[in-house]
Amino acid sequence: MTILARQPLTDPALLAAPMGAALWWLGQAGFLIAQGGLRIVIDAYLSDSLAVKYAGSRFPHRRMMPTPVDPGGLTGIDWLLCTHGHTDHMDPGTIPALLAANPGARVLAPRAERARALERGVPEARLVLIDAGETVDLGGVTCTATPAAHEDLVRGPDGFLYLGYALTGGGVTLWHSGDTLPYAGLAEWLAPLRVDLALLPVNGRDATRAANGVPGNLTLEEAVELTASIGARAMLGHHFGLFEFNTLDPDEGAARLSQLSPRASVELVKSGMAYAVVPLTKAPLSVLLVCKGNICRSPTAEAILRGLLPGHRIASAAIMDWNVGKPPHPDSIAVATGRGVGMAGQVARQVQVADFDDFDLILGMDGENMAALSALRPAGSKARLGMLGPLGQPGDASGIADPWGKGRAEFEAVFDQIDTACRRLAALIVASPQIQGD
Repeated sequence: MTILARQPLTDPALLAAPMGAALWWLGQAGFLIAQGGLRIVIDAYLSDSLAVKYAGSRFPHRRMMPTPVDPGGLTGIDWLLCTHGHTDHMDPGTIPALLAANPGARVLAPRAERARALERGVPEARLVLIDAGETVDLGGVTCTATPAAHEDLVRGPDGFLYLGYALTGGGVTLWHSGDTLPYAGLAEWLAPLRVDLALLPVNGRDATRAANGVPGNLTLEEAVELTASIGARAMLGHHFGLFEFNTLDPDEGAARLSQLSPRASVELVKSGMAYAVVPLTKAPLSVLLVCKGNICRSPTAEAILRGLLPGHRIASAAIMDWNVGKPPHPDSIAVATGRGVGMAGQVARQVQVADFDDFDLILGMDGENMAALSALRPAGSKARLGMLGPLGQPGDASGIADPWGKGRAEFEAVFDQIDTACRRLAALIVASPQIQGD
């Protein structure tokens, strides 16, 4: 099945998606999206406000490409989405004109950037705020916010400064990562959403830009690797071609892509091209939780997740064979029972090779589990691998420690860690499209 259909389009008013979604590049990180009966603009920079701001500086921010459309020329817009507060994503030269031309449009922005959004011209009555892990119903499309690291994960008192947005509607999920670098747990946040098309920045980073206050993004190679790790069907690379100090040469990028062998459909976005994403039948996502012995951490996660996701296949297993056939640890049972979570009927089993194709997502508890799972995983198997812990604490690669042989307090603390991560995982899975075949 064709994942991305392409055809030239000069008039953005004609962009439509009777099924799935359609996109049209606005330059830099900006896109016009038709999805779920809505017309959505994200991260639009359609002015020269940065050239005015930085005139005469080392990086004058002069445009390499003209604006493909005036902000007032984008009509029928329902939502403007801003992933963060940098001017090329939340542009005071774009926002007032776009909102004036679309009096019914609203703006979605990070809760941490409320003041900046108001300052940039968003009327308070038209502003909707979001933070990582939250989902907002846009009316035909849901938007789930994911944390972004530009170049770091920055969290203020009101939430994360940098976000990505997963848009689910019309039977597909698009993920605009916002400006980001790879970080521990990014793939774990995205794999449950079952992204069809990832929109990723590929302008990279270097010491010169960093020293001059220009934070970096994914390299092209990192973007391709991230696309694979989250299981996305396709990727469009963007965030280039606008400022000469902060770009990727498309010809060089195409040459580098030719040296890679991505499983997904991967390319650099082109001006004047409409991209259409078609839906794919998806059954409810299945999850296997794994720890060393399958009597403490993974059965706890299985029990919690089963309660949160009825109708999904949820199971747990061990790396080692020590406890096969045994029930969970008495302290795990006692703690779970005290929190209203039942573990009756659970018995330990060992991970099997077939699990890597029988489950969509396999999550280990720590680095040792992950090393073992990676060694066991057959080449070409479908399951996405990751750790459970970073779902509860983005950027934390330490994992969930084994409470075996320790006191009840440790089992209580581990339950809390697992419960937080499982609730986030369940929310992300619920946000993903699940279209059952006949």
